[in-house]
Amino acid sequence: MPYRVVVSNELSKLFNVLSHPIRVRIVEELKARELTVTELKDILEISSAATSQQLSHLRSHGIVVENRQGRNVFYHLRKPEIADWITDGLKFIGPDQSEVETMVTAIESARNAWGTASKQKEPPAKKASKRRT
Repeated sequence: MPYRVVVSNELSKLFNVLSHPIRVRIVEELKARELTVTELKDILEISSAATSQQLSHLRSHGIVVENRQGRNVFYHLRKPEIADWITDGLKFIGPDQSEVETMVTAIESARNAWGTASKQKEPPAKKASKRRT
């Protein structure tokens, strides 16, 4: 079963490349169109150097390809389907509906219990004492 080892290693490398949030954002931004470093840096709100560094990492792993047009360098995804694959991954990071309903029910129960308990256990109001001088 060496094929499983090879495939697992390759997938692990891909996950490692995509493990940085800026690289994920770059992939998603390049989903729709080619962009320059300047355009990406403005969208990502990071420096040109940081943008170039992340693009270099993506390029060295074959995820991003550059397209030179005169003095401009445009970047695009080698396989645009990777952006869809990442978007599909969103369903794995959020709670499922039953977890949300359980949490909402628990919060409502806690509010009811604590709200009732705090009203029942309030100390009686102190009477204002008169000071004699």
